[in-house]
Amino acid sequence: MSINWDDLANQAASQTDAEFQTTIASLTRMSITEIDQFIKESQITNANAIKVLKEINDAAASNTAKADAIANIDNGVNFLVSLAHRIV
Repeated sequence: MSINWDDLANQAASQTDAEFQTTIASLTRMSITEIDQFIKESQITNANAIKVLKEINDAAASNTAKADAIANIDNGVNFLVSLAHRIV
């Protein structure tokens, strides 16, 4: 399945939190409750959360390039740390 991350980012800015959480839940293995928790903990906007997920999904980028890109997204690192806490 090919995901148009730019379209998702544009939609995320206008979606309600519930609509956004449903969209992300359909693309990931995360529950709506988990997504809500990650957003609140990291204080990231919906559009910026999509930008972080896009960077994580970028198969062509090195881990260093991904880290640099995420560091430049407002609250991107906070969001990534919240996601990491789910794994560990």
